[in-house]
Amino acid sequence: MFCYSQTEITGKVKDSIGNPISYANVLLQPLDSPRILAYTSSQQDGSYNLKTDRTGEFQVVFASLGYAKKEVKITLKSQNSIEVNAVLLEEEMLLENVTIQGDRPITVKKDTIVFDADSFRRGTEVVVEDLLKNLPGVNVESDGTIKVGDREIERLMVDGDDLFEKGYKVLSKNMTADAVDKIEIYDNYSLNKLLKGIEESDRVAMNIQLKDDYKQQWFGNADLGAGGFDQFYHKNRVNLMSFGKKNKYYFLGNSNNIGVDAVGDVSQMIRPMRFNQPGSVGDGERASSLLSLYTDVPQLKRERTNFNNARLVSLNAIHNLNDNMKIRTLGFFNWDENEFFRNTTTQFVLDDDSFTNVEDFSMNKTKFLGFGKIDYTYDISDSKMLEYTGSFNNSDISSRSNLIFNTNSTIENLQDDNQQIDQKLLYTHKLNEKEVFLLSGRYINDKSPQAYRNNQFLFEELFPDAGNVEQVNQSSQNTMDFLGTEAEYKNRKANKDLIEGVIGATHRQDRLNSVFELTEENDNRLRPDGFQNLTEYRVTDIYAKGKYLYKVGDQLNITGNLEAHQLLNTLQNSNEVKQQQDLFYIQPQLGARWKFNDDNSLLGSYTYSTNNTSIIEVYENNILTNFRGFSQGFGEPTQLNASNYLLMYRLGNFGDKFFANATVNYSKNHDFFTTRSIIQQDYQISEQVLIEDQELLSVSTTVDRYLKSISSNLKLKLNYSQTDFINFVNASGAREINNQSFVYGLELRSGFLSGVNYHLGTEFRTSEVKTTQSNFSNKFSNTDNFSFLDLSYVFSDRLNMTLNTERYYFGNLNSDKNTYYFSDFSAMYTTKNKQLNFGLSAKNLFNTETFTNFSISDISTSTTSYRLLPRIIMLNANFKF
Repeated sequence: MFCYSQTEITGKVKDSIGNPISYANVLLQPLDSPRILAYTSSQQDGSYNLKTDRTGEFQVVFASLGYAKKEVKITLKSQNSIEVNAVLLEEEMLLENVTIQGDRPITVKKDTIVFDADSFRRGTEVVVEDLLKNLPGVNVESDGTIKVGDREIERLMVDGDDLFEKGYKVLSKNMTADAVDKIEIYDNYSLNKLLKGIEESDRVAMNIQLKDDYKQQWFGNADLGAGGFDQFYHKNRVNLMSFGKKNKYYFLGNSNNIGVDAVGDVSQMIRPMRFNQPGSVGDGERASSLLSLYTDVPQLKRERTNFNNARLVSLNAIHNLNDNMKIRTLGFFNWDENEFFRNTTTQFVLDDDSFTNVEDFSMNKTKFLGFGKIDYTYDISDSKMLEYTGSFNNSDISSRSNLIFNTNSTIENLQDDNQQIDQKLLYTHKLNEKEVFLLSGRYINDKSPQAYRNNQFLFEELFPDAGNVEQVNQSSQNTMDFLGTEAEYKNRKANKDLIEGVIGATHRQDRLNSVFELTEENDNRLRPDGFQNLTEYRVTDIYAKGKYLYKVGDQLNITGNLEAHQLLNTLQNSNEVKQQQDLFYIQPQLGARWKFNDDNSLLGSYTYSTNNTSIIEVYENNILTNFRGFSQGFGEPTQLNASNYLLMYRLGNFGDKFFANATVNYSKNHDFFTTRSIIQQDYQISEQVLIEDQELLSVSTTVDRYLKSISSNLKLKLNYSQTDFINFVNASGAREINNQSFVYGLELRSGFLSGVNYHLGTEFRTSEVKTTQSNFSNKFSNTDNFSFLDLSYVFSDRLNMTLNTERYYFGNLNSDKNTYYFSDFSAMYTTKNKQLNFGLSAKNLFNTETFTNFSISDISTSTTSYRLLPRIIMLNANFKF
């Protein structure tokens, strides 16, 4: 614990004739450094107030637009207050030669908010992600997702250029924070520059401005770390980059075996999702895999169970060939070796039977991922633009598991591959300042072959005529071809009304082939009837969409959207009988946004949607989906209809001291797929059944409040969700299920410019299941808690440390294993020239070896234990060049 006596610096800022100057920046800095130790702005009467716990010689800097900057040297001792007044002289500026910039920490310019990075450094930041966590209103989630308020950013750019699109975590998790000068947040952002001012956008993007010293030259950093007790652990990272006006390069290398994910979720880089955005035809189209060996870890940080040996190389460049042409290239290669350990005890409670299954699961997995992408942009003129995007992805995953299931040893092998080719072309023509026309086309080929082998035969009851079976095999191939084109027109009227029209056509062809085999001891191979699939599914969708945005003054927007679809389905299963469906349907939507004033807005919408079934839902026979489970498709094309109601209220704006957001979402699926399952101790078979009426309700609220008295930001959140549905298990009739989930918690993050900073929070999760099953508890609930306390202390410009602690509590576990504590520590020392840093880091200080959690469903309760990475202590060095 540390205790400080604070010195208060007060005074007034006036001009040469004695008039007060409001909103002047007042900064406290060391004499020999531009670092900001404390800052504030003068009030309407010119007065200001600064507090600091520092002693020694400093300077108070006064700056305001249109006045010459003034620096006043002061000496701070142990006194409680000191008065420093300033008179600023007007400064004449030649506007054609001088760029005027304010020195305020936060500057708001219409739809752009600019943060001065130096004003938000705490001294412990290593990469860009660490710096973004200090910005008010910016949330960086545990997986690296960056949100502004309640919205995830679309892009993270560097000096206006985007390298990774939705895969921005590669940049934020690796680029050095020292290079950042300003951080800009763009509200109402348009991904296509020719749509700015025409489209109605609620998207947000972020741009990093580099310091002048880092522009027009190569720079980078290397991190090296080594340590461990039971084995050798390493953490190495190299960044090399150059961000010139014509060319930008970013090269990244990373290797570690301490569980760290260097890139976050790369799926958004490979398959970006941009629903309801211009030129996004084909987004979300992919071939799905059928079988997987699950390694998910709920609640706990992934890096604590990720026994890995990862290597990553990323080569990225942007070339401005001339004023009109730009090429962006991206190459990404990832190798990883993973181990995973899990022990699960599941108690099934059914109408006709109750039993317990025990699984002791360990897995080794090797993975290779190669991804290449090229973007070409050609500005034909100021009003015409052509964009081409081509990408290729190849992944190769080999998994081998050793599973002891109810004392029986089972060896599983899974080869899981994926190859994807994606080609996209977009032409944009801005007809005038109010009208724009877009034409896009796309082709995707996606293949997901799998080969599975299991040396244990658990299906004697299903296949009584089989002999002495030694091995179970399944091979599958899911191939998708997608072709789509779309033309779009937007017209922003003089009264700011917006007319939008889209016509398009898409064709998707899926081919699913699965072969299930039982290999007997004489090498005789059996292929049971009802467990083989040869399915071809073709879907053609010809559609037209119309949308009108009607503005009633500046306060009310009313939106009407109507879609008309002509659907042609052709399904052919292994029986060679073609099923054809010709369907026309209309999909309406109505919405309204009411802006009471600058700080209050209300949004509501209603949508009636029709969703066509996919290949994963319409195949005919059973497919093996895990070592003891089969799933059977519906066998014919159909549509699922739903109604959705949305209500959202927002109080305040991003960057305000108070910001709140509340959302209510209610959906009713008039048609939905449920399951009819046969559940036995050794196996489970589920078939999809189409029934009516499933209801989903979700309510979420977040509140952000800046508490000036303690220089901290308070965040409150509340989420509630409820799902009502029906399923069928064994011989029972329809079982009505009600699932409820409550999540509530708070966080408090300090914003001190020196000394100790903290980030603490707690979150409670309650799950509740109700069922009409006769011998199942009418109501079963479970409450878990997660709490954390992160402390950072900056001793000086050259020494800092951080301590992160976590606590997990599981309500339905025995008292001897329902609470877990984790603690991580790091310290860093910077040499005088600031080019070389030395550090010490420790993970899992308490050396917790296992982690156990509890989960519930409508048929069972489960207790699962995971093996954790041990305590790891490492020596680290960081070199900047």
